Amino acid sequence: MKKWLFLLCTIACLWACGGDDGKKSTNVCIIVINNMSYNVEEEAYNKLEAYLDYLKTYYSNEDNSEEIIEHLEQLLGEGMNDLLKDDEDVISVSDIEVVLDDIKKQENDIIPNVPTLDEVGKAPLTILAYLVANNNLDDDLLANIGTMYDGLATMDKAATLLVYWDGKTTIGANKSSHLILKYETDGKGNINEKPALDEEAPLDDVLEVGKVMKEYSAQLSTDKQVMAKVLKDMVGMTSSGRIGLVTGSHASSWLNSIYLSRSRAFGQDGSGTDNTMLISDMVEAMKSVGKRFDFVLFDACFMGTAEVAYAFRDVADYQISSVMEVPAYGFPYDVFMDDLYKGTVEGYKEVCQAYIDFYSQRYKAGNQAWATIALMKSSEIQGLINQVKAEIVEHKEAVADYDVKQLQEYGRSGGPDIAYDLEQFMKDLNGDVVPAAFKAQLDKAVLHKGCLETARPSSYKVDAANYCGLGIYIPIASRSKWNDYFKTIDWYEVSGWSDVTFSWDF
Repeated sequence: MKKWLFLLCTIACLWACGGDDGKKSTNVCIIVINNMSYNVEEEAYNKLEAYLDYLKTYYSNEDNSEEIIEHLEQLLGEGMNDLLKDDEDVISVSDIEVVLDDIKKQENDIIPNVPTLDEVGKAPLTILAYLVANNNLDDDLLANIGTMYDGLATMDKAATLLVYWDGKTTIGANKSSHLILKYETDGKGNINEKPALDEEAPLDDVLEVGKVMKEYSAQLSTDKQVMAKVLKDMVGMTSSGRIGLVTGSHASSWLNSIYLSRSRAFGQDGSGTDNTMLISDMVEAMKSVGKRFDFVLFDACFMGTAEVAYAFRDVADYQISSVMEVPAYGFPYDVFMDDLYKGTVEGYKEVCQAYIDFYSQRYKAGNQAWATIALMKSSEIQGLINQVKAEIVEHKEAVADYDVKQLQEYGRSGGPDIAYDLEQFMKDLNGDVVPAAFKAQLDKAVLHKGCLETARPSSYKVDAANYCGLGIYIPIASRSKWNDYFKTIDWYEVSGWSDVTFSWDF
């Protein structure tokens, strides 16, 4: 419960208007925080009241939201005490800003992204879409811009979408293949100050509505420095305090591509062997923005693995991903954009469910359809990895000569051995019993999961009874190139694999 309350609503003037000292008349309110009363200017009171109320929404997706808010209130009180010690009789807006700035600097490791006063009342979340489509997904990712637009058109609140496009198709008056488009809805049926187009409108019309914020000369969008620059540019185009990221392209989890000829994880910018991006580079680019992302949604294949979840744990609060291939159509943005903009756990769960429902309907309609999806809470990933390591180390002799054929593999039948079900693996190591400590932590880390047990083609079907939402790579002798690269990533050490002596050369 909040420890602040309003004592005096309208308050006396400390200085008479036009007084002998020439000071301007100022209304002063009294506020109590942590059982201490403070004199604050009326403007400061109003902003502080709105700020404290805003914190409820801002931290709503945190399990310990009440504790966070109470802690911030305590720090606010301590900061205001320090002002009083400096002979500040009345606390102003600028004083509160100074206090909050000090809190942000001192508490960032504990409570990242403490909002400022200026963030209150502005769009709570801006979504950035980073689409690398200079490949055979050009048409599909271009169509995704259209479905994102359609989703914005149905929203009943203001929201901003920024799309970075790198594709074969050129966009805009200058026919650019590298640019940032901005779409803003007022929540009243208008996008970019024009009545929203009907969902049947040609895609070219949707693209024309987009406001070109910046154009780039030809650049490699899978280069970490390029991605970092683009993300910084996009963040600089919004006043929202919170940001979410949608990534769209090809992907192959953390490891070597399915072609085994190069290492990549995300993106394909052209056909060159160097035109792909490692997970570590992607994470570094996101970190360079200087703000933690509320979520990252991977509209890309094979990103729902423990290895990827671990890599992104420090850059995004939540992760939405598929452990299997994502169909070329991608995510059905038109049916869940309002849920994505909520920036809450419940909203993200709705996104996942909408994904499964969409492909379920496509299957029923006789179209190709398959799907896996999961929502991960990044702050719980380390705890999960600790459990995984404990199990691998305890069963390292069994793991050293493990037969993966008994596990559910994610990928088309006969395809790459990218990932196997994490919970099923743990269960098999323990005589068909899921360790209680592991299960408890898994449930904390994977907040929602879904899959299609019937799929077209049938090789994509999933056994829901053995689907936990996360996959894990298990080294096998036939994947020597993958194994060599596997040993170079942090995951190899933190997950316990480095403690295993395999029966074959590894």
